[in-house]
Amino acid sequence: MRPKIVPFSRLVIPRRPICKRCHSTSSPTPSSSSSSPSIIVPRLRFAPSPTGHLHLGGLRTALFNHILARKWKGKWLLRIEDTDRTRFTEGAVDSLRGALDWAGLNYDEGVGIGGSHGPYTQSERLDIYHHYTKELLSRNEAYECFCSPDELEAIKTSLKAQGQRHSYDGRCRHITDEEKVRKKKAGEKFVVRYKSSNESMDIPPDLIFGNHQPSAPTSGFDDFVLMKSDGWPTYHLASVVDDHQMEISHVLRGEEWLPSIPKHHSLYKAFGWTPPQFAHLPLLCNPDGTKLSKRKGDTFVQHYMKQGYEPSALLNFLALMGWDYHSALSSKTTLDPHIRNDGNSLYELFTLDQLIDLFDIKHIANRKASVNISKLDFLNKMTLRRMSDRLGKDGHMVNLGKVNIITGEGESKERLKLINRFQDRLRKEKALKGCELVENINFVEKVFDAELPRTILLNEMPMHSIFYFKSPIYECHESQLILKDLNLRIYCQYVTLFADTLQEKSSFKKEELNEDFIWDIIHSLLNQLNLEKKPKLLIPIRHALTERKKGPSIPELVTILGLDETLSRLRKGVEYVKQLDQIKKGQMDN
Repeated sequence: MRPKIVPFSRLVIPRRPICKRCHSTSSPTPSSSSSSPSIIVPRLRFAPSPTGHLHLGGLRTALFNHILARKWKGKWLLRIEDTDRTRFTEGAVDSLRGALDWAGLNYDEGVGIGGSHGPYTQSERLDIYHHYTKELLSRNEAYECFCSPDELEAIKTSLKAQGQRHSYDGRCRHITDEEKVRKKKAGEKFVVRYKSSNESMDIPPDLIFGNHQPSAPTSGFDDFVLMKSDGWPTYHLASVVDDHQMEISHVLRGEEWLPSIPKHHSLYKAFGWTPPQFAHLPLLCNPDGTKLSKRKGDTFVQHYMKQGYEPSALLNFLALMGWDYHSALSSKTTLDPHIRNDGNSLYELFTLDQLIDLFDIKHIANRKASVNISKLDFLNKMTLRRMSDRLGKDGHMVNLGKVNIITGEGESKERLKLINRFQDRLRKEKALKGCELVENINFVEKVFDAELPRTILLNEMPMHSIFYFKSPIYECHESQLILKDLNLRIYCQYVTLFADTLQEKSSFKKEELNEDFIWDIIHSLLNQLNLEKKPKLLIPIRHALTERKKGPSIPELVTILGLDETLSRLRKGVEYVKQLDQIKKGQMDN
């Protein structure tokens, strides 16, 4: 069944005057290191196919389009390329739009703006493609091909046996008009092919690959299909027509489309149109260099949304894939090398506004970009700290060479939103159902700040924070493993001594407990017990307070829990261990 064709007059986008320099291919790119490019309104587009969830590479393409459109004071649009109906997935468009909305990449035109898909969905523009196909036929730039699938396969096999790189020999170029009429009356299906030329074309340099583009013939290539037998256009025709109709000045897309460049330029030439400037982004790959497969769920944006990564962290992560931030920063200031023990650098942390300010298409490399999840974890962890205004002295290093666009008010709002999100997730924890402390925002904020240094994903923090809100019962697996390695009598001695000293000295202290006060008590006990290693004293105390091996410092724990709760837990821990010791002694006697 041939697709429904919408009247052409309803779909043509009105042409607006645009500066010719916007389409110039004489220079690699407008200058983006100082001021906006010398064009009126640059126009870019993100044109995914609705074949499923948005891929990481797709979000990076959308991000780079967004960054450059904002940097150049232009616009970018969302276009849905759904002409390949065999790969169309129901709900994919809504999923794509949802991912872009989550990431905060707000396009200026396209699907969804104005309440409908409109002329930015290719399936609603079929009459336009038929119009331009007829135009090429009338100019003798294209022809109708009636070869059946079996004939095409035989031709391909024969050409391959002859050592030819072509897959079609162009035999239908020579069919007479009478024969065409006869075949159509007989109901034979046909496609429309572009009539390629043997003349070599001068292909403008790619904005990223320059003249070193992967090899693709610039002449004598196959007579590729423009319109399929079912009435749907191929990507080559639809993409070229759309970019011209929508006045796209710069096309950013994946490296896999580089071999199509000669075909697209030949179409622009056939129509007499000026092509946009092309920039092909390097492919994403696994750390070992292998291809990033779409079959794995962790290559889709929805995976990272569900995991709980911050949108700004994922955008930061994708921006570093292929973009040389070192060059961007070195143009602003001289930076000393800074690499942490984990191989990451605080210089890698960017806000979206900082990316827009510093980004330059000249700094995109043409090498494959590796997807390293440990890098994303680092960036998410630091993004949470930045949003919480908890970067401390590191904040100065993070912003070196960048425009600091975050105001104190902005930081406070981001921090408050994070704390509210944390509180909402605490309410959903089954173990904390009905806990009054969860509704105490001041207490929740203290817990948030205490757990932040150990947090990678915000949605993991509530599960790790339960012990602040509920007194431990010491029966969990981690608690028993800790006790297994401790001398239970010494445990009781040390914890009791700490509790008694804390209670005694606190009775003379009029103001609230602070961390320095607790540290003084700890150090005095270390001297009194003649202990050179702090863990011998601190591990039993931590166990009594939290039944965990790791967490915030003991002074921070005590100041958060308060004196009464701290003493209650310490006494409870000692009582539990005493009973456990008696049980073990009884078992040994028996």
